[in-house]
Amino acid sequence: MSLATVARAADLLHGALDTVAEKDGWVRPQRFAPAQLRALGSVRAWHPGLYRAMASCTAGVAVEFSTDATRARIEVRMDEFPRGTGAVLADVAACEGGPTPPYDGVSVEIDGRLLPPMVPDERGVVEFSLDDPLSAPEPGLVRLPLPGMGEPHRVRAWLPCLTSCAVREVSADGTYLEPVAPRGTLLVLGDSVAQGFVSCGGGGSWTALLAAHLGLDLLNQGVGGQVFQPGSLAGLSELVRPDAIVVEFGENYRYEPCQASRVEREALVYLYEVAEAWPDVPTWVLTPLPHLEERYPTNPRSCADAVEGIICAAAARHPQMRLVNGSALLDADDLGALLADGSDHPSPAGQRMLAERLSFVVDATWATPEQRRTIALAVCERAGSGALPVAEALRRGIGEVLLADKGAVIVAVPGGSTLVWASRRGVVGRALTCLGARGVVTVCGERRLAREVVRAVGGTARPCHLVTWEGDAPAADAARDVRVLTSAYAGAIREHYAHPEYLAPGELEALLDAGAFLGGFEEGRLVGFVGEHADGSMGMLEVFEPARRRGWGTTLAAAKVAATVEAGNVAWAAVWPDNDASLALERSMGFSVSDADGLWYVS
Repeated sequence: MSLATVARAADLLHGALDTVAEKDGWVRPQRFAPAQLRALGSVRAWHPGLYRAMASCTAGVAVEFSTDATRARIEVRMDEFPRGTGAVLADVAACEGGPTPPYDGVSVEIDGRLLPPMVPDERGVVEFSLDDPLSAPEPGLVRLPLPGMGEPHRVRAWLPCLTSCAVREVSADGTYLEPVAPRGTLLVLGDSVAQGFVSCGGGGSWTALLAAHLGLDLLNQGVGGQVFQPGSLAGLSELVRPDAIVVEFGENYRYEPCQASRVEREALVYLYEVAEAWPDVPTWVLTPLPHLEERYPTNPRSCADAVEGIICAAAARHPQMRLVNGSALLDADDLGALLADGSDHPSPAGQRMLAERLSFVVDATWATPEQRRTIALAVCERAGSGALPVAEALRRGIGEVLLADKGAVIVAVPGGSTLVWASRRGVVGRALTCLGARGVVTVCGERRLAREVVRAVGGTARPCHLVTWEGDAPAADAARDVRVLTSAYAGAIREHYAHPEYLAPGELEALLDAGAFLGGFEEGRLVGFVGEHADGSMGMLEVFEPARRRGWGTTLAAAKVAATVEAGNVAWAAVWPDNDASLALERSMGFSVSDADGLWYVS
């Protein structure tokens, strides 16, 4: 059948900033601005030769069109793999159970149905049928409609992501072959993991899958071997106004000696340049993804251990940036199957997992932190007393809202713990997997919710009594010397606190600086204290041995309740069922003590 309807491939490109013309109508898509290419090849680049080769690859570039044809053909002149690409593919070939060739090519997507990657033939042609074989009346029966009478199709042919190519014409056997209107843009900045190693075709890369989930075109500026390189965005903001940005760097620092001070400086400057170029665009910054050490152990002179903290601190400076826990995007227990090369690069299965989890994170955190807090507080207030610990943290401005869903709220608390309330257990399990739960998880809900959290994060669940103060503040004991403690008393608190292991590094000092501790004094000497955990709950009530049985426990608890109520907050605490002394004290003071079946600690 004749493929008589023809269009220039250059007119159908998505994900390219420009093209470079060659002889006989061939063009090379470009995904970097000229100034960017100069920066990538400059003396400021860690590996300029490698970066120039990787920048010439057509990762994320697609030829996209609609047609009523049954067959189509694209002229593609695919270049040899660069040396840096070949080294990774050699590792893939040597990795038992990994993907099989072809590792790259033209990845055609028809109406959302992705075909295996195809390598152009000796003529420089990729030809394919547009009909879905599963829709045939019988196996092997192919429909041959007259020209103009075929079903309309949307075709997106992803060009190679691991090498460069030139394209010329697209032809089809239908009556029309029309370009698809541009969408908004997802800009991805990163290294080889972003470029598409080893997705076995650009259409199956996590970047393409994320862009499809968001309904955006993809501008993929992943560069194999790249790190945070200040100046490498030169000229880009003049050419593209993205709707969303993902930044993925950090893995390459582990391969060679590097100084944390230099990496910190370069990450700070690079993320500042991103924020300055697109100050209002939501930006997700990933910490390093999990890897395996066996094939390429981390260089002993690398600062890789410091990179996650450096990224966290640099991203925190910019309100439009959302930090993503990269270690939660792939299952650490199944990395052998999820990494194609036995080292760092996701396999096709790893690409799908990464895309699915990152899509969840992006959806959950698309709203601003302030918007998420407003939504989460409204949800928890409607839920009533069962969600009180989470609602109180939200009212007080504590922590970061990771998820604000009508059926679930998750708050990351300073000091490394997590607060959860939910009426939809499945949402919580997925969220904690994708977002990465931190430390102890406080669960507000029934036993089944606690079990769901345990399935997601591991550990065990212990029930607790929720203890709350209702009504006016208790009267202060004017005869007692009770003061707000400063950080000068950190040593004394650690010495006398029954569970110092509950405190994360730096947590106690931060709480003291915030005025969260009260101390009782006799003749100028500290005899006891009461505090407040990072989640806002009362606790850490300790009276030193010489001063016990003289009413100091009641005095300090009442003073803390009074301070909390006078600040406009609800005083609450979590008490283990076997802590008879605390429960007796709180009941004698008039606290309300719930049954130990609606509050759980998972650790």
